[in-house]
Amino acid sequence: MNAYTGLADCYDGFTGDVDYDRWLRWYLRWFRQERMPVETVLDLACGTGTLTCLLAQEGYGVIGADGSPEMLAQAMDKALSLEEERRPLLLCQEMEALELAEPVDACVCSLDSLNYLTGEDALEAALASVSKWLRPGGLFLFDVIPVWEFARRDGAIYVDEDRDALCLWRADYDPSDQTIAYGLDLFQRQRGELWTRVQEDHLERGWDLNRLETLLTRAELDVELCCGADMVSPPEEQDDRVFFVCRRRRAYQTKRQED
Repeated sequence: MNAYTGLADCYDGFTGDVDYDRWLRWYLRWFRQERMPVETVLDLACGTGTLTCLLAQEGYGVIGADGSPEMLAQAMDKALSLEEERRPLLLCQEMEALELAEPVDACVCSLDSLNYLTGEDALEAALASVSKWLRPGGLFLFDVIPVWEFARRDGAIYVDEDRDALCLWRADYDPSDQTIAYGLDLFQRQRGELWTRVQEDHLERGWDLNRLETLLTRAELDVELCCGADMVSPPEEQDDRVFFVCRRRRAYQTKRQED
């Protein structure tokens, strides 16, 4: 089964420890210091829409895009709980092939979504897509899990559970292509003591940070900051997550470089 097909229904229950407010504060700090006001935001690979709706509640015009219809169904339930004028626009689109009505002022991509692009061609296509729909000078904020963290996870077994679901993850890291495969068994209570079992496979790639910066630059997304898990200091090998602040290159900069 494809990633997040069966997991969508219980994803939020298993991610209760994710500090979405911390992500939100980081995004807002960058948005609010911009000279040109940030009014429209693309939440790329928005999943079940928690951050999408938090951004919408802050008054931004938000577009949430994700390739999983099942995850977007969860996001729609959250969006419908907002006042009508605050509701985000939700699109079922892959990161590599975005089609928007017009460019946005900023783009965010949270919770290592870019790691799910395991081929360099796919990553380049996604970055080009972001660059295409981000206004010149606009911000692109995202995080990735670094390759050294995936190496540490090799052989690990994770257990997530709530009242009506149990999820077992097994992690296998392949250093030859820097990918980590998660075999997932999901058990869900249906009625009484009846349980169903769903199996999913998730694959992520740990991107070398220097190579990632090269690909960003090639897509006209210039890196302004790369920091570790504290969202401030340069990344070190104890960090399990790395955050990037990029800016879409302005047209005059591109022309000057070509000249």
